[in-house]
Amino acid sequence: MHYQCPECDKEGKTESELRKNGCNCKIQPLQMHDSKDHDGIKQKKSYEKNLDDDKRSDQKKLYDFALTRIDKLVISENNSDEVFGILKNNNHIETFNLSSTRAIHWLTNEHNLFGNSNELHSSDYYKTILNTIISKATMNGTKKVKVYNRIAQLEDEIWYDLGNSSWQSIKITKSKVKLVKLDKDSPVFRRSQSLQEQILPKRGSNFSLDQLVNLLHISEQDQLVFKINLICLFLQAYSMPMIVFDGSAGSIKTTATATVKRIVDPAGKLNQDNVSSMQEKPNDLVIQLSNRYLASFDNVSYIDSKISDVTCRAITGSNNERRKLYTDNDEAIFSFRSKIVLNGIIPTLDYPDLQTRLISYDRETIDETNLITEKEFQKRLDGILPSVLGIIFKTLAKALQKYPELKDTIKPKTRMADFEIWGEIISRCLGNVSNKFLKEYYVKVNQRNLSNQENYPIIQTIQILMKNKKFHEDSALNVYAELSKIAEEKLILNIKDRFVKFPKHYNQITKQLISVKPLLKTAGFDVINYHWTKHDPKFDKNTSIIRISKIESQKTLGEVLPKKSSLPSLSSPSEKQAQKTEKTSESSEGSHKPNSEPSLKSSDSGHKKQASESSEDSESNLKKFYCHTCDAGEWGENESTELNGNIVEFHRKLDHDIQLWEKK
Repeated sequence: MHYQCPECDKEGKTESELRKNGCNCKIQPLQMHDSKDHDGIKQKKSYEKNLDDDKRSDQKKLYDFALTRIDKLVISENNSDEVFGILKNNNHIETFNLSSTRAIHWLTNEHNLFGNSNELHSSDYYKTILNTIISKATMNGTKKVKVYNRIAQLEDEIWYDLGNSSWQSIKITKSKVKLVKLDKDSPVFRRSQSLQEQILPKRGSNFSLDQLVNLLHISEQDQLVFKINLICLFLQAYSMPMIVFDGSAGSIKTTATATVKRIVDPAGKLNQDNVSSMQEKPNDLVIQLSNRYLASFDNVSYIDSKISDVTCRAITGSNNERRKLYTDNDEAIFSFRSKIVLNGIIPTLDYPDLQTRLISYDRETIDETNLITEKEFQKRLDGILPSVLGIIFKTLAKALQKYPELKDTIKPKTRMADFEIWGEIISRCLGNVSNKFLKEYYVKVNQRNLSNQENYPIIQTIQILMKNKKFHEDSALNVYAELSKIAEEKLILNIKDRFVKFPKHYNQITKQLISVKPLLKTAGFDVINYHWTKHDPKFDKNTSIIRISKIESQKTLGEVLPKKSSLPSLSSPSEKQAQKTEKTSESSEGSHKPNSEPSLKSSDSGHKKQASESSEDSESNLKKFYCHTCDAGEWGENESTELNGNIVEFHRKLDHDIQLWEKK
């Protein structure tokens, strides 16, 4: 800013300096803008001067000007049709999808600020210029980069886009959690219309997570797994299980779903902002999932096979192709990995592939004394949300530090292997003992498997068919006839009922056996289908054959039952003799006390040998078994049911924690 006399044209930074510079005019000096203090005016004058000096069309002039304002152009790896411009806007670095409406608004605003045209143009005018820039980037070998929604996970870093107008991000490394401004060298984030600003985190503790699960009424046995699952949703680079809330009306399913969305990827502050209906068409669902880091679906009642397939691919991460226009053969390719949470009263999610990728969480019964209004709930959530985010980010920093050291020591057992590894590491970072998370997670998996087996009668019929067999091979027609007879006579099922999930014809049995193969493995069976090609009259050539076999199991009792290091082991024969002598000595002194309590002993491979050496011991001991996983028992060694056969063997095949009890 400076002063200038309109009569003598002398200048000065102040009026007194103007007088010192020789201005003696009696006219009032003018207050003038200095070009170095006002970049916009300088740019505008430069732009107007250039416009006056050349003969380019107005659109070409604006095109050239737009290129000078864009610092960097990149093409999305996720979708090769998307070109992003990285530029400085309002004192921060911002990323635009040049095909978006926001890019049109930006260019219109730039034209009005720096152009000299008094004409108003339609959006097509600016879209033509932007499309020209996109073509230039596409044909000139512009670099392709990964473009992220909300969260980006690099090797040793996690970036969380806060979604605010300052384009700030939380950067999580092995050593610290830091608030940073995004720049042109940061990961590229896209902001969809649904993305809203996240609150700034503050220092929190494990107590904040306890407050959260209590506010959501998560049942006590599910609280640890839920906490870990919630934190794992921030791991963008890995597949994590879908969270499912089911239950009757009034069990805060929608509220719980919206709360998870608000913690991870908020779309607003109210429940209705953070839940949406699930699209019924696969192509529409692909777009819905690709535009959100975390998709939250409300009141889902049924998922068909096509929607189930899209959901499975989204959780695992894959490419999804669809035709761009019906007038040509171009494809639009969407590559993404999504995190999903949904709810429903009794959602039908019984496709085995989808079942292995979800965890359903129970909630405590809410009586009249625990009911609160939505306004009160949001007030409580607002109070703990900054601390919840703080402890989540702090825990992720610890997990990044420990992951290289611990990842090879954890051996996954399910298809969600990354969830098992990261979940166990995060559990330890929260202060839990080793394997506590894995044990509770496997309980959830076993409960799900048992429930799934009940949903598919064909599994129960195979269990009855194979009760006294290790191997069964026959044509698909004959196997279907045998299993149908068992279903109708033993299970009392009407297999023709459309609500009964049993093959309605023999040519459908192969398809269902393939779909339930993971469930059959958990039940202890391996099923193979092939065509008979041998020159053997046993079957006609090219007949469809089904082979069912029991999965080989360990033979000795000690190998079947896991040992408990904290429990006493069985004594050797010499130790037994010493114990008897000691007991006899104690009895003669009157110090022996009868013991009516059951003694818990871990079994080993030498148990049967020891039992045979002492007939007195074998007669006085009664073997009973208890399942810690199901919290059920006791059963005798040879007890069995018609449906599942030997009870102990059935629980062992499900990899349950079985313990031998001996009652004296």
